[in-house]
Amino acid sequence: MPREPPIVLPVLLPLLRHANPWALLLVKEEGHPLSTAALLSERYALKSNEKPFVKELLERKRNLWVFRCDQRRFAGDFVVVDMAEPRPARRQVVVLDLKMGAPLVLGGGGAGVQLVHAQDAVEGVAARQDVIAPGTPYVLATGDKDVMLAYLGA
Repeated sequence: MPREPPIVLPVLLPLLRHANPWALLLVKEEGHPLSTAALLSERYALKSNEKPFVKELLERKRNLWVFRCDQRRFAGDFVVVDMAEPRPARRQVVVLDLKMGAPLVLGGGGAGVQLVHAQDAVEGVAARQDVIAPGTPYVLATGDKDVMLAYLGA
């Protein structure tokens, strides 16, 4: 049985120049064959408002690390970690779901089922060495690209 792809993949500014950065990451980080990685990569594809959001966020806020969530796993769009805090257990974490034209809503309201497995995404980030500690608390947030950028200080 094929193994499940990771629930999160890191979003790196240089990779956003590629048409399909997710296939590259699935090959490099997970060891999937290129053909399998190409098929799995559609789970991480960025919608029209998501790519400008994440690009602008990473360009403006170098202290933030962003992870793309597997869109089939109902864990939100992105997990954002503020790396300015040197202690992984104390880093601020936001799991967000972009909603075009929507106001900022904290706590996950307005996301429907899209944030049901946010905890799994946070655990996926915690499984990566030295990013956040297991059990790190997080905030759920939904809203439009612009209100989300403002909320994150970008």
